[in-house]
Amino acid sequence: MTRHLRLPALAATFFVAALGLAACGNNATSQTSTSPSSSSTSSPSATPSSTDSPSASATPTSTSGGAAPSTAPVAGSPARCVSSQLKASLGPGAGGAAGHVYSKIVLTNTSSTPCLLAGFAGVSLTAGPDGGPIGAPADRDNSVPVTNIVLQPGQSGGADFGYTQPGLYGGSCTQVQAAGIRIYPPEDYGSVFIAQPETACSETSIHLLTLKAFQPM
Repeated sequence: MTRHLRLPALAATFFVAALGLAACGNNATSQTSTSPSSSSTSSPSATPSSTDSPSASATPTSTSGGAAPSTAPVAGSPARCVSSQLKASLGPGAGGAAGHVYSKIVLTNTSSTPCLLAGFAGVSLTAGPDGGPIGAPADRDNSVPVTNIVLQPGQSGGADFGYTQPGLYGGSCTQVQAAGIRIYPPEDYGSVFIAQPETACSETSIHLLTLKAFQPM
């Protein structure tokens, strides 16, 4: 009787052990299938490179060989000369030849304080002090460098001014009588006027005037 009772007990013991091993096996398989792979978090396709980054491609790079020359006043210089403190006149230039006349536009500081004159003026022939330009404005002649000139009260700066007689253009020029020369000092919206009657061309395609940068006198 004792031997018949032990066999079922042993069979039950083996059955429980088999269930335990199966459970362990299933658990190991589940962990293996659900555990994320470490390589997937470092996949190259998930991390943009610097060349694909919008901020990298939008950042401009400098290709210039050097900065453009500045005509701004240096630290400690006086303010720029403006039309309200200047008087304009024509001075002698290099003479003239073959229909070209050369003189000098002179700006004199009439105020009681120094001011800075530097660069190119805007120059046009006009019908009067407040008249609009007739024809094309003066072209810049860059053959002399821009110079910072501090004008003390009563001092002047001059810019070489060239005028081509309209007759050289024949029938392509519609001649108009101008009352004088309107001048905008460098970096100024105001203007001064020189009463100097000249013949102009109404066509803006014809350029009669040239002007150099102001120089000390």
